[in-house]
Amino acid sequence: MKNKSYPYYETESINDLKELIYLSAEKYSDKPAFTFERKKEVKSISYNQFKSDMFALGTALFDLRLRGANIAVIGENSYEWILTYFAVVNSGNIIVPLDKELTASDIQNLLNDSGAEAIVYSDSYSDIIGNIKESDSKINQFINMESISELIKKGDSLIKQGEKAVVDYTIDNKAIAAIIYTSGTTGISKGVMLSHFNFACNTVAACQHVGIFGSNMLVLPIHHTFGFTAGVCAMLLKGSEIFINSSLKNVLSDLGKFKPCNMFLVPLFVETFYKKIWSGAKEKGKEELLKKLIKISKALLKIGIDVRRVLFKSVLKAFGGNLKLIVSGGAPIDEKYIDGLRCFGINVLNGYGITECSPIVAVNRNSHYKSGSVGQVLPCCEVKISEPNENGHGEILVKGDIVMLGYYKNEQATEDAFYGEWFKTGDIGYLDKNNFLFISGRKKNLIILNNGKNIYPEELEFVLLDYIPYIKEVVVYADDNVIVAELFLDIEIEPNYAERLDNDIVELNRKLAVYMNIGKVVIRDTEFPKTTTKKIKRQYNDGGSTNA
Repeated sequence: MKNKSYPYYETESINDLKELIYLSAEKYSDKPAFTFERKKEVKSISYNQFKSDMFALGTALFDLRLRGANIAVIGENSYEWILTYFAVVNSGNIIVPLDKELTASDIQNLLNDSGAEAIVYSDSYSDIIGNIKESDSKINQFINMESISELIKKGDSLIKQGEKAVVDYTIDNKAIAAIIYTSGTTGISKGVMLSHFNFACNTVAACQHVGIFGSNMLVLPIHHTFGFTAGVCAMLLKGSEIFINSSLKNVLSDLGKFKPCNMFLVPLFVETFYKKIWSGAKEKGKEELLKKLIKISKALLKIGIDVRRVLFKSVLKAFGGNLKLIVSGGAPIDEKYIDGLRCFGINVLNGYGITECSPIVAVNRNSHYKSGSVGQVLPCCEVKISEPNENGHGEILVKGDIVMLGYYKNEQATEDAFYGEWFKTGDIGYLDKNNFLFISGRKKNLIILNNGKNIYPEELEFVLLDYIPYIKEVVVYADDNVIVAELFLDIEIEPNYAERLDNDIVELNRKLAVYMNIGKVVIRDTEFPKTTTKKIKRQYNDGGSTNA
């Protein structure tokens, strides 16, 4: 199919997450919903079984007097984690998903801030939970995921005895379903309040926008909204079998084991996949052959012949052999990785979202995408650009049924985040005439020089990474009206960087507009500190040495 506009994919409508489970169970019944490995044994849970387990666990929580309560969950991706999420929100409680990479003190702070009355945790967090039990905590129920099977049995028994409070519970789809704490590159975490309707609208719109065919492997941590909405909710609505990756270190082996067709990832994975292909080709002495095959493939594509999955069968085998689609979000991605994987028959669709919007705002479509763009705006929301400059760049504002209810116990932050009905994302970008959205950078990071010129550091960072291959990480900022590039270099690629870097920067500056010229370079001895989503924290002059 040519790269042009086409109708939305046909998708059932839902109004809340309980309706999602009812609908998917009715439509897909005994088809596997979740498949995972446990103690070297592969297990599958059907759609019907998931619905039954959800009501049983919800009823057991109700029996523990958890009614209208805030319930936290923390742990590795697992069936029990997902089951907990749905059991909590579909029994009249509020879920508080916690980042599993947080420190013990951060976990305690968020539990206190959220007012959680219970916490469900994986066994690996037993030590931290033990310390919380000894502290002055408001939590009165501590539930180890190892005990969930027993709670399901108890809930089943109660339902059979006539306890139908949870089964019959009527969802208020405009009330809070989840409090999700942000993990931004600046500032402290805020609790984003999302409703059932927020999730439902975003799930339906995502499925209308992007075609999902076949199974999906869940890799992204599901305490993040992209992992939950795209990787779980949308897949359940489409009847996809969800393979739950056991841990990040097992991603490649799990790909070979489960052979998924689709994945939702952050750019780091996309880059890693691409680099793995070329490093593998280099090790086997087939780098030049691969380049020749790409040229042949591109020539055939121009005349409408697609043989990528035949020509690159051995390449695709490293990813299970069936992988056809990757949706990437959460951070900017270099187009060379998107184009590179498409050469091998893996379609990479870049998208944009923010937790406060449940989270997906825009995404490229299977057969309608534009280079450099994060895609067209989803049908569940509107986007406009606030106070655009002469190039059409301005702050991205979002309005619609996916926008959050507000920040938990933070009226001032909520008020500051809105302009009337429009949510202020804090991101800078522009819309083209075809409603494709382009991201320039973060408003907080915008550099305004004393000559009035505006520079989006993220754009300059991409140029540096593309032009100088031995730059591993970079942050651009201004110091006394001088553009500074702080670099962490890959000395394995270029051990003699000191002899090359000055000349490379000079050559790059010649290609840039004068006002964008890099006037100072700082070389770091260590990687940049990062958030738990692997975004660089924009903190400067920490651990580096200057190279003028």
